[in-house]
Amino acid sequence: MTAGAATSGRESAAGTLRIRIGRWPRSPVFYGIVVAVVAGIAGQYLHVSPPAAYGLCLACHGRDLVDWLLNHVEGAKLYVAAAGVRWPLLTVVGLVLGSFAAARRNGEFGSVDIGGNLRQFGLGFVVMCAALFVGGCPTRIILRSGYGDVAAIFTLCGIAAGIVAATLTMRWRAGR
Repeated sequence: MTAGAATSGRESAAGTLRIRIGRWPRSPVFYGIVVAVVAGIAGQYLHVSPPAAYGLCLACHGRDLVDWLLNHVEGAKLYVAAAGVRWPLLTVVGLVLGSFAAARRNGEFGSVDIGGNLRQFGLGFVVMCAALFVGGCPTRIILRSGYGDVAAIFTLCGIAAGIVAATLTMRWRAGR
């Protein structure tokens, strides 16, 4: 191997490394690390501490945001989870704005007619009510199962049975 070949090999490896590092600020891993660090700092210095087994759930966080706003604007006494008592949970707002920004940046923002709007609204309503009834999203149910919550364990078994039943049904229909 000549000295020139060894040098160009190092330069191309360094060039590849520079390209990969340059992509980090656009990576979900980068944002996950940043959010984890910010959450750690907020927990340590601002005394922000969500309750045990409180995951990212659009049903629960949406309910808590609306209830927090009504409590502070109208003086209502609606239930808000411990994580949202002091500050409003803006995860739903952040998710919508982040999705909008990502769609605009990638040129994917637009209207799509997928039909059956009333049926989709009704099914979405049922899913959100069921999520609030069982205490949240599958992530929270898994966390609660880890704490030994019997209702969460039964709910998790029900979710698993539903997934298996839906998969078998779809495979059966596809085979017909």
